[in-house]
Amino acid sequence: LGAGTIDMDKVQLHPTGWVNPKDPDNKSKILAAELMRGVGGVLINSMGKRFCNELGTRAYVTNAMLSHNKKFSETGTWDRSYPIPTFSLVLSSKAANDGSKHVDLYRHKGLLRRMEGLKDLAEWMNVDIITLRSTYNGYLNSSSLGIDEFGKVSFRGLPDVDLENEIFYAGTVTPVLHYCMGGVTIDKEGNVLTDHGEKIEGLHAAGEVAGGVHGNNRLGGNSLLECTVFGTIVGEKLPIKERFESQKVSSEPDDTPKSEKLAREITMEELEEHNDEGDCWVAIHGKVYDMTEFAEEHPGGEESIHVLAGLDGSDAFSAVHSE
Repeated sequence: LGAGTIDMDKVQLHPTGWVNPKDPDNKSKILAAELMRGVGGVLINSMGKRFCNELGTRAYVTNAMLSHNKKFSETGTWDRSYPIPTFSLVLSSKAANDGSKHVDLYRHKGLLRRMEGLKDLAEWMNVDIITLRSTYNGYLNSSSLGIDEFGKVSFRGLPDVDLENEIFYAGTVTPVLHYCMGGVTIDKEGNVLTDHGEKIEGLHAAGEVAGGVHGNNRLGGNSLLECTVFGTIVGEKLPIKERFESQKVSSEPDDTPKSEKLAREITMEELEEHNDEGDCWVAIHGKVYDMTEFAEEHPGGEESIHVLAGLDGSDAFSAVHSE
């Protein structure tokens, strides 16, 4: 169709994608939301030390992570022959409580683990406990001074000074490709343009497929905003063919007995029989839903539905959604 493109070389990295311990080599990662660092999560390297201001920009934190590779720290260019480094994202019990919705979700997915005390954490990280204790004591001391060696001045969700009895929540993260600022060229009305700036009639674009909206780098939260703004602009000017005829609402009273309108009761035994991908029922807050066809359309992926087949999924649902 001859659509033009713009800014295709501008790709945003996100510092924290979860490494699934059950599938560590999978190239697709679940994002560890920035809220996890916002509530007080700290990043610790394989030597048991902090190395950055966790509240810095995505570009800054990612650069600090990749700079653990000597060649990258010298050249600023990543050599694909090297393995991408991984780090530990660790939350105290206070931080985890502040981010409980996310923590519950990531624990449900097996990406975050509960640790009892500094010894348990050090063993899981495979680092020297003396070094790790020094890291945390230094962090606590910096919080009392109001600034640390990386310029961090906000110290939310601090661990208890009694590190041996603190409850930690930790998982492994790595930098990930997150968003492409580039895409097809559009105008302010969402019309797709050619390389010469001419409108391609009938072709529109909104969201990440379009380029030129964010400049060199995108501010956090603006991707959904972009979809909403340009999706609305495009949607309002497109003619929509009515798919169904309007249904008349009867003004006659419905004399059907209330008992016949109620859904039938389903026992746990019956629910448990519908426990695979081809026949997937899930109970949520006292109601049973047939998720068989919906699972593949689930925005969070079909696996998170299938693991609940034949079970009560109320806790898993509440970890992500409101009732």
